[in-house]
Amino acid sequence: MPLVLSQQLAVAGDSSTTPLPPASTTTQVDGYILTLAGEVMAGAAHTLTVTVSKDGSPVTDLQPYLDTYAHLSAFHEGDLALAHLHPMGATSGAGGGPTLSFEAMLPKAGSWRLFVQFQTAGVLHTAAVTLPVS
Repeated sequence: MPLVLSQQLAVAGDSSTTPLPPASTTTQVDGYILTLAGEVMAGAAHTLTVTVSKDGSPVTDLQPYLDTYAHLSAFHEGDLALAHLHPMGATSGAGGGPTLSFEAMLPKAGSWRLFVQFQTAGVLHTAAVTLPVS
């Protein structure tokens, strides 16, 4: 069971935000296509999968970055609540992918902006996508 800690912070400055891009199940970065699958519901743990491909082929050479094959940071539209997730399973050298499974437990319904970081050939990639949470 994942542990979720939260604390509201007050930060000085302009708090205006711009609307998020529309929700999608795919996104692209540096020639890679990331496809999301799974329905995430607020307050409950659900599996969210991210599949990485390039040029129509599954990517199987993900490298560990900070001891895991990917980092997923999610920000809630409106109040910028944050969740940081790692894929489930062991990391054992280069050769991760193409599918990464995350136990996603997001506390609030609404739109979340996801940033998925993964590394190939020593290069760190960051993909962004909007996910609706019911």
